[in-house]
Amino acid sequence: MATVDIHYIKAVLNCARRKGITTDAMLDQVGISPEQLNLPNVRFHGDQMTRLVQLVWSDLADEFMGCTERPCKRGVFAFMSRQSLHYESLNSILRYGIDFYNLVTDDIRMKLVLQGNTVTLEIEFSRAELDPDHFFQEFWMVIWHRFCSWIIGRKIPLIQVCFTYPKPAHQNELKYLFPCRHHFNRTLLKLSFSAEFLALPPVRTQRDLSRFLQHSPADLITIPGKEVSYRARIRSLLLNQETEVLLCPAFEFLAKKFNISSQTLRRKLKYEGTSYPVIKDEIRLDLAIDKLLSEKLPISEIARLLGFSEPRSFTRAFKHWTGQTPTQCRRQKR
Repeated sequence: MATVDIHYIKAVLNCARRKGITTDAMLDQVGISPEQLNLPNVRFHGDQMTRLVQLVWSDLADEFMGCTERPCKRGVFAFMSRQSLHYESLNSILRYGIDFYNLVTDDIRMKLVLQGNTVTLEIEFSRAELDPDHFFQEFWMVIWHRFCSWIIGRKIPLIQVCFTYPKPAHQNELKYLFPCRHHFNRTLLKLSFSAEFLALPPVRTQRDLSRFLQHSPADLITIPGKEVSYRARIRSLLLNQETEVLLCPAFEFLAKKFNISSQTLRRKLKYEGTSYPVIKDEIRLDLAIDKLLSEKLPISEIARLLGFSEPRSFTRAFKHWTGQTPTQCRRQKR
């Protein structure tokens, strides 16, 4: 987990204080003493920042953390992100997300602009003065950059970022959050990156998203580690097939697809802490739970779609993965 500069801890606390919320209990819950806030150049663990943001979300009942004229109900981002997974490319996901927020709020307006090989996400806060620390404006840009990177399984390198305010005292932290060219005193907040990423498909399932949301904003605070992991590339291949039934090609086929030897691919997956059998089981389990609970398909049909020769084989595998049979899982969720 990354560490976080004291500026952002203080800024989150200010979000609560401006709304009349006392923060002593919050500090106690995240393990920060008031004395630490007076020390220069202090950094805090990312888990503390994550928990602090969660507490402010809860106490204010506002995903915009009091930094806009009207609050945003809890669960709006989760609803948007779940619906976005139905789309087939980052381009469609981004455009859906932008249209969604432009529909539900007038406090933040967004627009996607394509110019040549560069795409720019333009953001405008109608009442930027309600966020004097510029915390939520920066956090909102971080959210969209990291969410896009997470959903395609690749770290998206930024070309440039524009801010609407002068260069702040925490400018060095901005270089860490947005490693690219920075421009200040601009008319709009902007994030620019290569348009080639727009064509990439999502590599996440609804179950991945459930884990992501459960720990949010932890995965938004940390930067995705590898720009192209072989785990993500294999997941993308398996999750974006044109066939109705899930097909898991031979390991040698994958190695040839990536222009490396089987031994090299096996070593790279081991370095990433996984293996091809583990990836296949993860995908089968994710899809199985989606189809059990969301699509509500019969167990025999789920077994067929996941490539099992018979329902009993699927049931045994599912119980091995979860400790429950598919029927027990579905009954429990109901």
